[in-house]
Amino acid sequence: MEKQTNVRIDAQTISKIGIYFALLVISSKIAIPIPFYDYISLQTAFIFLIYPILGAKYGSWLTILYLVSGLLGLPIFASGGGLGYVFRVTFGFLIAFTLMPFFATIVRKGNTLFNHHRFLNTLISNYICLVMIHLIGFVYKCLIIKFYIGDTIKVTGLLGFTSLIDFMIDIILIFFVTLAELQIIKRLH
Repeated sequence: MEKQTNVRIDAQTISKIGIYFALLVISSKIAIPIPFYDYISLQTAFIFLIYPILGAKYGSWLTILYLVSGLLGLPIFASGGGLGYVFRVTFGFLIAFTLMPFFATIVRKGNTLFNHHRFLNTLISNYICLVMIHLIGFVYKCLIIKFYIGDTIKVTGLLGFTSLIDFMIDIILIFFVTLAELQIIKRLH
């Protein structure tokens, strides 16, 4: 006899996943194209709101659903969708977004530096996760540019221009997202 496991998700959780899925798509479309095949979007900042509200389990489901839906052809990524998106330089960030709930869980449990100050503790955890996202995204960009596009000259420009600008903007956005995150959590609990 096989043991059956029932996975029950309440209507409120399904609604939250649906709403956050739609908001994730919208945040990806609010993008400014910059040179070297890159975008500055609100998507990275929005990813930081998914984990605290949905948790690691449902946050992971949401980001995986988003990634799979885009790869299946729904035009939900910053510049479209489809299986060919794997060869775009920004796809590494999408991979990192699916790992974000796990990063956040590990980092937040291990970050006890400012236990007495919730904002600083959350901000430092978010910045550590942001560094991880950008590292994965940057390594993927370099690999795609070098091995798929075949333009090694643009890797230097990429490091000096787009990645630095993108990272600096995300640092500022994550500060404000952390403020919003703490307010949202306070109102939810």
